[in-house]
Amino acid sequence: MWVRGEIQQLKRYPNGHAYFELVEKHETLGGVRAAVSVALFRDARMEVNRALKKTPGVVISDGVEVRICGRVDYYPKTGRLQFKMTGIDPVFTVGKLAADRDRVLRVLAEEGILRANAAHDVPLVPLRVGLVSSGGSAAFRDFAHELEVSGHAFQVAHVDVRVQGVGASRRVAYALRQLATLALDVVVVVRGGGARSDLAAFDAEIVARAIAGMPVPVFTGIGHEVDRTVSDEVAHTCCKTPTAAAALLVEHVDDFDARLAWFGHRVSAHAHRACALARRQVDDLARRARRSAPGVLARQRHALDGHRHHLADVGRRSTRRAGQRLDAAQDRLRALDPRRVLERGYTITRDAGGKVVRAASAVTKGDTLVTETADGSVRSTVEEG
Repeated sequence: MWVRGEIQQLKRYPNGHAYFELVEKHETLGGVRAAVSVALFRDARMEVNRALKKTPGVVISDGVEVRICGRVDYYPKTGRLQFKMTGIDPVFTVGKLAADRDRVLRVLAEEGILRANAAHDVPLVPLRVGLVSSGGSAAFRDFAHELEVSGHAFQVAHVDVRVQGVGASRRVAYALRQLATLALDVVVVVRGGGARSDLAAFDAEIVARAIAGMPVPVFTGIGHEVDRTVSDEVAHTCCKTPTAAAALLVEHVDDFDARLAWFGHRVSAHAHRACALARRQVDDLARRARRSAPGVLARQRHALDGHRHHLADVGRRSTRRAGQRLDAAQDRLRALDPRRVLERGYTITRDAGGKVVRAASAVTKGDTLVTETADGSVRSTVEEG
């Protein structure tokens, strides 16, 4: 009979046998609705592997939904019911993956969030990088090495997650939500190469919605060449490999360095031109000053001589007028000198206090008077007044 379900708890043994659980999940709740143990013995496993090689892109691993052929077997020793697998339909898995991928893309497009992350601008210098990857993987090493050898000061916040198997999609979405709380310039999701079914986590709707809701650009470097996952479609930028994703970040920083150097060169060249122009202007002014200095000095000297002659003339006139005023004042002083009056025969009489007697009524009998003449003075006493 043919049955289908999701592979879980796959275990491979050195003897070539493999065992796993084939489960059917609730369509809405997501939990396990039914399960059956599957045994894939060595001979049947070789046939299954040959069938898988005819349809590249499918491998038997946890989380892969498959359609397998086999028969129900009862193991009496343990009382266990098993499904012995004898064949696989790889086309079913490929078609299921493609159908799920198309459904998720259609839903995101209808909600208008398919290219929401592409609306974010990549910073000029994206040095603060969030990284979602498996820590011990070649993808992680390739990405980190590319940043390290660039010589730029990249700061990487890494969230180590398993990117394959049961629960991988939930782990990747959780890692993205963690990085969304940090101050980052860009977030990168990387994974190495693998079969199409190995990349199922990156087709999951939960991962696509987490990428669409990121506050910064998301780059993907999922290592496959042909098919693109839903994460690639939703991300800001899709790169072919983890190394290519790192190289793109390095290129952004290199471009900024180149633009900065170009602007620095322009500023320096402009400064040199401005200094050269200023130097020529100073030299020109100096030559003009040297040429015009003798004429300016001659004009200034002539003007100074004119001022000196003018000041000398003004000084002489002022001195002459001052002398005339002084002579006139001296003549007036001589005319008003009391001695000149006394020389003409007049006298001046003063009382004992030295006050000039101007009227007879100003003295009384017995007052002492002093009469000043041109050649002396006469003292007298009033006998009647």
